[in-house]
Amino acid sequence: MLDGTSVAYHAIAPDNAAALQRFHHRLSDRSIYLRFFAAKPELSDREAGYFTDVDRINRFALVALDPERPQEIIAVVSFDREGTTERAEYAAEVEDRWQGRGLGLALTRRLIEAALKRDVRVFTAVVLPENTRMLHLLRDLGLPERLRYEDGVEHVEIDLSPPQDTSDRTAGDSGP
Repeated sequence: MLDGTSVAYHAIAPDNAAALQRFHHRLSDRSIYLRFFAAKPELSDREAGYFTDVDRINRFALVALDPERPQEIIAVVSFDREGTTERAEYAAEVEDRWQGRGLGLALTRRLIEAALKRDVRVFTAVVLPENTRMLHLLRDLGLPERLRYEDGVEHVEIDLSPPQDTSDRTAGDSGP
């Protein structure tokens, strides 16, 4: 992270459901609203099961763990592939006291590595305009992005594998 703190992370698993519910309880009402676009005081057992029981191919998530309490989740990033396409919906949530420290960005970069290995080439995200931290995180990835404002929300597309620079020539290439 930006302050040098080392944070462990791993792929989410079904046995993380209770920890995910505890994580949700620690989020502020504002953080929950920015993520879910609604008040959501509880994460039901069914919802926690859905978020943690992923196939690790078309649905994948990473969780970051509290360095002082490694059984507690402090951040989650995920993608959910859109059908059989190379596109996936991206989502992220960082516990309030960990926001603004680079954790979401670092974890998203690991998620992109996992996505590319699974042939996901584009992340899509639907973000409320007031969620400036998420919009900055997506911009700070340094990847090509497209923004479209519609129905009160920002629709963001991030190209995970930008076109390679073809101006580099290999040794022995005589050119045009």
